[in-house]
Amino acid sequence: MSKLSLREAAKLAGRGKTTIHAAINDGRLTAERNEAGGYEIDPAELHRVFPLKVDPDTGQFIDQRTPKDSKDSEEAERPSLSLALSRTATRTGRAGGALATAEQELAQALREIERLKIEAERETRHARELAEKEIGHLRETLEVERAAKTELAAAHAAHLADLRRELDQMRALMPPPTPLPPAPVPAPAPASSLTSPPRRWWPWRRS
Repeated sequence: MSKLSLREAAKLAGRGKTTIHAAINDGRLTAERNEAGGYEIDPAELHRVFPLKVDPDTGQFIDQRTPKDSKDSEEAERPSLSLALSRTATRTGRAGGALATAEQELAQALREIERLKIEAERETRHARELAEKEIGHLRETLEVERAAKTELAAAHAAHLADLRRELDQMRALMPPPTPLPPAPVPAPAPASSLTSPPRRWWPWRRS
């Protein structure tokens, strides 16, 4: 026999789907999930927890739920379904509230980021303006100093030219220098008339 769905297991066991589901959640009944997400229950496993009736002729499990049991089971399941829906709505409401709170926090964070961005741009622009003013002031100071040095160098050059012109004028007014007399030539020394006889070196060898 193939595996049973939750509804089929409830019919064979004569129990409500909530009872079967509770047994699965408690771990008393083993079940598997299919691709659609529904439960698949082995009949032998269901028989182990909830003894089933077997048809002696066919050997098949017999549905133990009567129309009245089915009606009562459905009515019993309605509160559980309402409770599940209520819990789902509560969770959805909480999730919606959390989502709204997260959206508000995100919007606030974005506003704060935009404010910080505008403030950073304002500070950058102010710093750039101050730097440009300082650079302009330094350039003006440098131009003034350069002009002052140029004027000072021109004044020095003009003063040197005046001094040279005055010096040339003074040289033109001065008489030419008198040449110096020639230096006297010394007279030669007179020759001596007295001559001494030659001296002999070996007097003991006189003849």
